[in-house]
Amino acid sequence: MGKNNESEYLNMEELYNFRKNIPACLSKQKVMEVWGLEVDGEEYSGISDVQRDMMEKKMGMLEKSLSWIVFKPFVRFIGISGSIASEYVEDGDDIDLFIVTRNDVVWVYRLFLYFRNIFEQRVRLKKKRLEVKDKLCINLLTEERSLVFDDDIFNLNELLFLKPVYKKEFLSVIFLQNSWLKEKFLVSESFLKKEDIRMGMLKGLSKRNYLLFPVNCFCFCGQFVFMLLMRHRPDVRRLLRGFGKGRIEFFPRDFRRDILERT
Repeated sequence: MGKNNESEYLNMEELYNFRKNIPACLSKQKVMEVWGLEVDGEEYSGISDVQRDMMEKKMGMLEKSLSWIVFKPFVRFIGISGSIASEYVEDGDDIDLFIVTRNDVVWVYRLFLYFRNIFEQRVRLKKKRLEVKDKLCINLLTEERSLVFDDDIFNLNELLFLKPVYKKEFLSVIFLQNSWLKEKFLVSESFLKKEDIRMGMLKGLSKRNYLLFPVNCFCFCGQFVFMLLMRHRPDVRRLLRGFGKGRIEFFPRDFRRDILERT
């Protein structure tokens, strides 16, 4: 076995152990797609037909809602993350979304979703499990200038299993921004689909929109004040740091750290 193959197997085993503790499976097909490796053993079996049907059902619900959550020309990408993407979904789960917007509009877009949801009630607002089934849950909102994520096993799992549903080709751009996928975890170039990237997709990724920045800032301030008035007890430091980065993280602050420590 060559040195590269040995490293690829170690990365595969690390991901397998991480997913086993979520809990989720790592199929032979996925290993072949990501690393081009052949593995044996029942432990690398795929998801059940029941799970697959449930995933397809929930993904179909999202596709029917795409016209409702797409705000052209602000939205660049929408993907499914969370339990559905990681293939350990339960019937009572919500539908976690990973959404990329153009620069300096992320808080404008959040306000747009809020007003759309007043009458539609499609986005998850409350934490009670009976009220979240099949609801859309905005797990992460990020501007295109903030597509680089920490190079840990949690984010490896998130990116490898992210399921694109709107402007699917943009997923290759997300992969390109996270070079550690190839450099650290040796993900194959065929999986990263670099050939799918067109120059127009990369244009303006880091370019700020100073015409929309004041509007975005106004929307941020308005929503921040609203959170205070409604006694949502927002994490001020996290919100301000996210505003600077162009990112809104809706999952609990210590969610990723707790999973990494547990696994």
